Amino acid sequence: ASVIAGIGVCIPATVSWGEEEFQTIATMGPSSDLPHVWPTSGALNFEMNTWWKALLVGFAKLICISFTVAGGYRGGFIFPFFAAGAAFGQVLDAIFPHLPNQLATLCFAAGINVAITRTSLATTLILAFLSGEPCATPAILMASLCSLFATSYMTFLKTQIARSDMDHTLYTHGGTSHSRLTNGDSGEDNEDGSQDVIPDGEH
Repeated sequence: ASVIAGIGVCIPATVSWGEEEFQTIATMGPSSDLPHVWPTSGALNFEMNTWWKALLVGFAKLICISFTVAGGYRGGFIFPFFAAGAAFGQVLDAIFPHLPNQLATLCFAAGINVAITRTSLATTLILAFLSGEPCATPAILMASLCSLFATSYMTFLKTQIARSDMDHTLYTHGGTSHSRLTNGDSGEDNEDGSQDVIPDGEH
């Protein structure tokens, strides 16, 4: 708790669950717009007005989330991940200035959340409609799906539920069956559950 409090005192944008702070982070607004914080500028008069400060906010928020989850504190991590993604989206927008700010922010927020929750469709709908950007739905969905496929084999939380449909799609057809066939296994089951192995010369 002391680590979270210390980060919050120095970087006020990391305070609270992120739902009310999302708009300020996503637009790089002044710290005076932050709710639930007083003084809003913190002990260091921190303002997220440059890309490297946005990067700092993103990493600081992830650190706070990790301590919160590991410590067993109450509350979820969906909106905190959205807030961290919004900060990283500002960095992405600085790297690619022609990329619309809304897309960079929402897509990065979706990618981070889907990597943990494995909920690509729900994340897309929540971000697209709660942000008032329904036209960004295709881009957010693509970011969500890319994150889902890229991190499907990774486990970030002990309580993280595996997506059996993803495992079946990615590994059973593309990996397990292929490896069984290349190792001399026909992959076909008999009625009693056994398998016939076809010699290499008879494939």
